Amino acid sequence: MAPQRDASEATTLVRVAEAEVGTDIRQQVQALLQMCFPGYPSRTYFKLPPHFRYLAMAHGALVGQLGVELRVIRVGSEVLRTFGVVDLCVMQRERSQGLAARLLAEVTELARGCGMDFVILFADDDRVYARNGWTRAGNRCTWVKIHEHTTLGLTRAAQTGALMVKAIGQQAWPEGDVDLLGHLF
Repeated sequence: MAPQRDASEATTLVRVAEAEVGTDIRQQVQALLQMCFPGYPSRTYFKLPPHFRYLAMAHGALVGQLGVELRVIRVGSEVLRTFGVVDLCVMQRERSQGLAARLLAEVTELARGCGMDFVILFADDDRVYARNGWTRAGNRCTWVKIHEHTTLGLTRAAQTGALMVKAIGQQAWPEGDVDLLGHLF
């Protein structure tokens, strides 16, 4: 068995605005997304580009990434400031070394510093998120349905089964319908 190395010593996390991602890194992001998510489109985003990303770099190469969208959403009668997490992925050889947790901790700390109410995401497999403080929410959701750069209308689901939330302050996740005021993360 190969010795485990401490990923935190060899890997640097960088936050970069999506508009500032250069060609080389954009190509690495696309390759990583397609490697981690079979059937991912030939671009660096699924529906729309995130506002910014955290890039995990080791020896000049991308080994992980997490996209973040700034979004105001409505839950019941409350309007909440959120960060939405999209496309968290880590190269196979870098997994099980805490890198996903580091990426999630970075976005959580930024959310705290920016006065966000919650960090939200949608995940079928909740293991890494549950270990890092996210919980499932069963609210009914409404979002803009987008496919291949075309708006198809609104979608309402009684329960997505995938919505996960993490409170940043003391506020509890509200009851009521969720209106994402945009596309599904």
